[in-house]
Amino acid sequence: MTILKFPIIETQRLLLNKLTVEDRDTIFAIFSDPKTVEHYDVERFKTIEEADQLIAYFDARFASNTGIRWAIRDKSSGKCIGTCGYTNWNEFDHSAVVGYELSKDYWGKGLASEAVASILDFIFADSFHFYVHRVEALILPTNKPSQQLVKRLGFHFEGKLRGKCYWNHDFHDMDMFGILRHEHRKESV
Repeated sequence: MTILKFPIIETQRLLLNKLTVEDRDTIFAIFSDPKTVEHYDVERFKTIEEADQLIAYFDARFASNTGIRWAIRDKSSGKCIGTCGYTNWNEFDHSAVVGYELSKDYWGKGLASEAVASILDFIFADSFHFYVHRVEALILPTNKPSQQLVKRLGFHFEGKLRGKCYWNHDFHDMDMFGILRHEHRKESV
């Protein structure tokens, strides 16, 4: 079953909606920033066309019903400040993998936690188009702030996946965190 209309989520400070080509400069700024991609499983963007390709990739995931990526927007200004969503969901094993990033100008303000909590609510809702039992987060062992974020939301550390990802001409370990449906909102702050 395909989601026909792109869902819009509002939180206290954020609006999560569809990324558009008008967001390309923000996406390029985020993914070309060495500090931002230091803990991210992509190579640093070098051209604006890479931002266009990423937006098209996210659109294709939604169109094929294999994922969803929202623009994270400051609710008062409408400015895109990052993205969050599910790069993979699997209706056969009832799971999804969450991902997110923010422009470094917005780090440390609780905005990523607010965004991720809202998309967990979305995917664990009974109204979601298939039953999701588990959400995973793959995080570099060096990315302590992201690890703390998912732990605050109720995720549990489940182990290290050795040599799981490849970028920048090297293999990288990833720490696996997971949360089950019945754990959501019971342990989070």
